[in-house]
Amino acid sequence: MQNSGTDIESMPYHPDHLGSSSFITDFWGRAEQHIQYAPFGELIVSQRNSEFDSRYKFTAKEHDTETDYTYTSTSSVRRFGARYYDSDASIWLSVDPMADQRSWVSPYNYCQNNPIGRVDPTGALDNPIYDLSGKFLGTDDLGLQGDAIIMNASDFKQGMSNDDAMAKGKTLDNMSNGQALEFANNGNFEKFLDHYNSLSSRPDWDGHLTLDEANDWYNNGNGQALYTDFGKIDLSNLYSKGEKYVGEKKTISLFRASSSTNDALVYGQITLKRYPNHQVRAYSDEYNFEMHNPWNPLNWPRNIQTGIGRHYAGDGQKYDINIYGSKTLKPLYPWTK
Repeated sequence: MQNSGTDIESMPYHPDHLGSSSFITDFWGRAEQHIQYAPFGELIVSQRNSEFDSRYKFTAKEHDTETDYTYTSTSSVRRFGARYYDSDASIWLSVDPMADQRSWVSPYNYCQNNPIGRVDPTGALDNPIYDLSGKFLGTDDLGLQGDAIIMNASDFKQGMSNDDAMAKGKTLDNMSNGQALEFANNGNFEKFLDHYNSLSSRPDWDGHLTLDEANDWYNNGNGQALYTDFGKIDLSNLYSKGEKYVGEKKTISLFRASSSTNDALVYGQITLKRYPNHQVRAYSDEYNFEMHNPWNPLNWPRNIQTGIGRHYAGDGQKYDINIYGSKTLKPLYPWTK
């Protein structure tokens, strides 16, 4: 479309703090369109000086004129994940693919019903965390899947809550212009993007680690850490003895506590900490094949298992497995409090 000799499609967009189109100008700085939104994206002002109407509105996503919903394909880094969003109703029109991890809100919610303090650029959870140099730091308590959070390395703590991560960091769509420029300098954005786009090829992308994946990473992962979901580790043979044990730490063998041979072989022993309401969390685990003191008979069963595992895995490099999230143990008795 042409307007006064100007290519409308390439005219400058002037976004607000969410990336939403606020002003569209021509190359002489004259405003062609001014748009304002309510918090959930409802269009409340659209002033135009021509027939041109920007396709890209709330959070810079494309407005589908055929359905009157907001939508983009999955080909873009800044995407809604091929989901439709109805800004008038303030909901997604399909279920969040990760809704099981936020059971306290509707699976159709947008930004956990808090559009002032949150953004949802992909329609998924916000998890992998990077610093302003583009270096991968780790994850919050929800894992690798979702849009990236950028924060100062000094504010990061592995396994921090998603709420804490979102309070201390920002997604790409929620950065100020100054922060975005700083992140783009010196190739930082390219460094980040290369790593971020490779996440789905990692063995821990789904939060679960098989023995073959663990051994392959031992041989080819160059000692880099993996990140697994505690909720996907089987603890079916472990029971809660009550709230009087809250705060205690204990190292357990998954050969006894788990019904999963795979989990037992991958993790062996893990250290847990008790929290209220029968909740437990796990400390990071190191994947290695080091022998314990052979003069202690208590170590003999473990050393035999370690020797078998080392023979199967071959020569490699040890690495940390960071275990995020929590699990609820079954009470030992129905009346256990």
